[in-house]
This record gives sequence, C-alpha cells and structure tokens, in this order.
Amino acid sequence: MTELTVIFLTTNDVPKKWAEFHKKTLLAAVGKNKLITISNKALDFGNMNLIQKEPRSRSNVYRQLLRGAKHAKTEFIAVAEDDVLYPKEHFDFRPPCDNFFYNNCHWSLFTWNKPVYHWNDRMGNYSLVASRNLVIKTLEKIFRKFPGGIPEEKTGELGRAQTIRSQGIRQKLANKFYTTVPLVVFHHDRGFDELAKRKRKRMGLLRAYDIPYWGPASKLVKKWGWAH
Repeated sequence: MTELTVIFLTTNDVPKKWAEFHKKTLLAAVGKNKLITISNKALDFGNMNLIQKEPRSRSNVYRQLLRGAKHAKTEFIAVAEDDVLYPKEHFDFRPPCDNFFYNNCHWSLFTWNKPVYHWNDRMGNYSLVASRNLVIKTLEKIFRKFPGGIPEEKTGELGRAQTIRSQGIRQKLANKFYTTVPLVVFHHDRGFDELAKRKRKRMGLLRAYDIPYWGPASKLVKKWGWAH
C-alpha cells in the first residue's frame, strides 16, 4: 500500500483525560503509517513533533497543515485533529485520483447536553485525505494571495465549493468518501464554532444512542470529562 503521513494538529487545549484517550485511539488507527504532530507543547509520540507559536486562528490551521505537508515525504497525507476519533479504516483510504477527499461518514457528539450521536453530512478539514503535492500547491497559492493570513470569513476546506467562491482561487473540486466505521466529532466550547461556544448548536436530525465500534454515546462522552 502506498505510504501516507497523518498530520495531527493540536493546541493542547483539550482535557488531559481526553488527550490520553485520544492518543491511544489515534496511534491504534494510524498503525504503520507515518505520523507528524504539530502542537503548542512538545508531544512524545509520532515520527516528528513540530512546535507552533502563532496566535490561534482558522488561518493558522491551514498554515500549520502546509508546514506539516512540506515535512512529510509520502505521496498522501491525512489530517487528524484533537477532538475527533478515527478508526484505522479511515487512514487506510487512498485517493483514486489527484484530488481532495473528505470522509463524510462521521457522527457528532455535543459535550454540554444529553449524550446522543447525531449525523451531519458535511465536509470537515479533520477528515481530509489527499495528495501531499496537491495540498502544498493549493495552500501555497492561497497564502500568496493572503500573505498576512486568510481572512476568517474566507477560510474553509480545500476544494469545497463555498471556499473556492469565497477565496476566488481556482482549486480542484473536492470529493467525498465513506468508511464503514465512522469518525466521531466532538463539539465543545473551546473551538472556533461560536454556536458551540454558546452551546446553541443544533443536532442533526438522524440520531442514535449507540453505534457499532464506538459504543454508547453516554460512555464515550465521559472520556471528554466536560459533560454535564
């Protein structure tokens, strides 16, 4: 199988209990793939750890992704974030063509109300798998246009139609893929989402108390440690 590098992005702002659980599940999912970690504080796992000191912003997420992609040596890269759980199947995926691919098989969990999985069919940077060269080429083009940083209202997933229109930069239109085992995305009050910060974010209409592989939402959300 063609090699892939997972680029794990974190600002070390999640609960310690969760960070330990997340590390365990991430390493199991990454398996024999390469792993580059980019963090505010030094991490002791992965093939390489890069420290970043830039102010927190959506634009910096993509700047750090570009940095990680340039350090990677494999044909493909995948993004991993500290509030998302991944199955091994996700990192086993290899794009069939030179394009951006997002895994849209993911359930969400809120950390502030009753523990219920809910489904939203949308692209997220946390589920990106793509050609390393394509990511580098596209992000370099974006940062040439926005050398001081991408305006907050213009940030968005690479290859997403809305992002392309907003940035006015020609990009390949992204594709979706779906794994059998889903990702689980945690929504909390320390991210960028203003609705999540105010605990006003709405659940998707498709909901479940228990899903295969990850188990009951009530048990999984306890790993976060902020549920109340």
